[in-house]
Amino acid sequence: MPKTLEALLWCAALATWLMLLFALMRERLRPVERIVRRLVAEAFRVKAE
Repeated sequence: MPKTLEALLWCAALATWLMLLFALMRERLRPVERIVRRLVAEAFRVKAE
């Protein structure tokens, strides 16, 4: 049982670190996402004449 509990704790710790890493990456990449969205919207905008 102790080995199972230790493995469970390691998995929980890894999941916590991964969630923190992805949250940090999401915050850092948010300005890039806005720029890409703006560029895509501009590229596919239908130009009315």
